[in-house]
Amino acid sequence: MEFTAEKVESADRQKVSGTVPAAEVRKTLSAIFQSTPFHSSKQSQELLQYIVDQSLADRMEMLKERVIGANVFDRRPDYDTNVDPIVRARAAEVRKRLAVYYQTAPEGAVRISIPSGSFRAIFEWAQRSPVHSQPAPQPGPEENQIHAESVTPFTSTEIAPPESPSPTRRFLGHGSWVAISVAVVLLAWAAQHYFSFSDERAFGRFWAPILDHSNPILIYIGSNAVYELSTSYLDAYFEQHRRSQSEAMGLESYIPLPPGTKLDIQDLYPAKDTYVTIGDVAATTKIVAMLVQRDKQFDIRFGSDVAFGDLRENPTILIGAHNNSWTITMTENLRYVFDGRNGIVDRTGSQKRWSTNNDFTEDYAIVSRVLNSKTGTSVITAAGIGHAGTRAAAEFLTNPQSVSALVKSLPKGWESKNVQIVLHTTVINQLPSAPDIVATYCW
Repeated sequence: MEFTAEKVESADRQKVSGTVPAAEVRKTLSAIFQSTPFHSSKQSQELLQYIVDQSLADRMEMLKERVIGANVFDRRPDYDTNVDPIVRARAAEVRKRLAVYYQTAPEGAVRISIPSGSFRAIFEWAQRSPVHSQPAPQPGPEENQIHAESVTPFTSTEIAPPESPSPTRRFLGHGSWVAISVAVVLLAWAAQHYFSFSDERAFGRFWAPILDHSNPILIYIGSNAVYELSTSYLDAYFEQHRRSQSEAMGLESYIPLPPGTKLDIQDLYPAKDTYVTIGDVAATTKIVAMLVQRDKQFDIRFGSDVAFGDLRENPTILIGAHNNSWTITMTENLRYVFDGRNGIVDRTGSQKRWSTNNDFTEDYAIVSRVLNSKTGTSVITAAGIGHAGTRAAAEFLTNPQSVSALVKSLPKGWESKNVQIVLHTTVINQLPSAPDIVATYCW
């Protein structure tokens, strides 16, 4: 027998909307939305509603991943599904919620499922346990009307005498505890994954102005202002002081400069575009790892290897503050700004100031997300007073749980607004602790 595409499609349509009436599907869908697994998740409801509607209408072209992303999650029609797998992630979440719902679903309900690897819904009648009873005596022709109108049918279970529990039934009672334990484990697992997806969703919304841009992301690191001793001064010094074996092999070392040492201007030269702090390197590594995980293209620039035109063409991440002139320039008119070498100040009426101590066992940082910066593109900065603060800022920015906790405190509509936060971290052995938020501003 030959099957054509039209015949197969017709058979599928009959299976979807014929075997189970659409009215029953929508009745079950309403009950699902009011259930515990779904009533608090508007996004899961919207996705499931869309999939059910399109499946009932047999519009398979509307159940493609990119089409769903555009219609349900407001993505651009040509967005990259590999970079932003929101549809797959939310569909997996919906499948888990449906599994939890049907653990306690009423008997006879329509079962709605979304097979893995597809976004099309399948509708089936849930299996019922058959009820076996003794056949009732058949009435004669003259008794049909009487039985139909005046006799209430009953089953044998209504008059059966009580039975003593058998060993098998007692065993099944223990089995119910096993089922309950499994259900609790499944619910805990589902809750864990729900919160994980929730954190990732908030993280994606915070980073969307940078990650959703079609151009590569520009990461810019400044350069520290460092002076080095000239070669002539070093040669003169080692003529009078014996080199160690390591120094003879070229190992750099500190030259003793006791009080009263006189240096000529020719003994020093500025090492431009050469040095960055370990905090900036660690921060850049965290940012790059996050971008690689999301398959985003990026371009790292350093020192003077960047121009204003580069910043205008690309979404930008700026690392560091006091060694990064672009960070200072882009944030100089914002609410929270750097004040001198060791402080951050609130430029509003409070004039609140956060300062590091002399040994930098405490550090502070500013994270800024500016959607329409001076360059016309979106900019995110991770900048500390010291290098540990910069490192802490990057760790905060790349942690979905931290970003999710932040956005919960922001006002409605924050996605389309600028955001600034001030972070505090404790520093031990040059390493920052997990930062905490001390101030937030959204406008």
